[in-house]
Amino acid sequence: MWLGAERFPLQATALRQLRLEGVSSLRLYILIDEFRDAALSTDALTYIRAEFGKARDAGLKLIPRFAYNFPQGGSYPYQDPDAPLNRVLEHIAQLQPVLRDNADIISFMEVGFVGAWGEWHSSTNKLVDPSPKLTVNDASRAIVERLLEALPKTRTIALRYPPHKQQLFGEKPLEVTEAHTGTNRARTGAHDDCFLASDTNWGTFPQDPTAREAMKTYLELDNRYLPQGGETCNVGADAQPFIGCDNALKDLRRAHYTTLNRGYHLDVYARWEREGCLETVKRHLGYRFELLESNMPDALKPGAAFALKLQVKNDGFAAPFNPRGVAVVLRAQTGGKTVRLTITDGSSLPENRSLDPRFWVSGTTTNLETTLQLPADLEPGRYDVLLHLFDPEPALTTRPEYAIRLANQGVWEAQTGMNKLRVLEVK
Repeated sequence: MWLGAERFPLQATALRQLRLEGVSSLRLYILIDEFRDAALSTDALTYIRAEFGKARDAGLKLIPRFAYNFPQGGSYPYQDPDAPLNRVLEHIAQLQPVLRDNADIISFMEVGFVGAWGEWHSSTNKLVDPSPKLTVNDASRAIVERLLEALPKTRTIALRYPPHKQQLFGEKPLEVTEAHTGTNRARTGAHDDCFLASDTNWGTFPQDPTAREAMKTYLELDNRYLPQGGETCNVGADAQPFIGCDNALKDLRRAHYTTLNRGYHLDVYARWEREGCLETVKRHLGYRFELLESNMPDALKPGAAFALKLQVKNDGFAAPFNPRGVAVVLRAQTGGKTVRLTITDGSSLPENRSLDPRFWVSGTTTNLETTLQLPADLEPGRYDVLLHLFDPEPALTTRPEYAIRLANQGVWEAQTGMNKLRVLEVK
């Protein structure tokens, strides 16, 4: 069991090294196999809370998944037991305070709990229907609804199989009008733990080619506003037509991938390195914002209102899916005094969606236009103008590790988490 035997606990030194290597999100498997027939112990909950704390200290966000087993061999359907529905719901209720207290450092949460590896197949307690594999039942629905309830409405979950979301919430992909409104459908994304493994990603998609293409189109549209995570899992003959760079890049962009497990499958990544696309994948997972244009006056008087126009291109595979604030910060070149002009604080959905980075979707260029006003008592002088794309969670707003770095060269300030745009003369 992960607790008593110290099975791969997070290590502070290793986490800091990951951050230095540019890793910002970490998938955290939490095996609770010793509690299939019991409530989670106080020691277990304390341990889980401490793991979140280690990630926070290192400046990382977590993608947690709870599971009752972790098979090391065998074949589908796996026989390793999960837990009965009442136990799963009890555990989610026990975990709710931990999840809510640490929601600010949860990137998204894989639903887990069900079946082998928490991957929503091979359930020994009929938590998902075994035949056909991709069918939810009342137990499945109860788990999804309870987990969404356990998390604040600002956080999303991810289901392993796309048909499950359609069965739960309907076959239409998420529209821009519903995105980030807090509905359960708008809070349910995807993870694919056999990306590129075969023509169906080893059962992720239907066998029928027409149905498979329709499902991929559904994900392409739905994932514009939601997380898509996962991992590669196969380098066998059935994967060879799909794991090469050309197809991988096409599918990563089409499905709007946010994260990939860099630890598996290493042979797939070795091929990407040989074919020259590994660094491209690393740079484009998630969002990648490039500032194309920044327009505002070069000189202003104290108290003056002014128009600001920013043109931002998102060349990443995906868009942000958690709340994000936008502010312009003026910093005096003499003395360092700062003035903060907030465009959106990230606490609610702005009427003008172009002001919200979650709507700067992949493959688009967004024009952000707004009017700001200098304080009337602003002292004359030269000010650096900085763009702060900050995490609105109170404990993270001032932490540079949690701010968005623009892709432009020479603008990022690692010590502040801000992007330097220009210089303003106040006189």
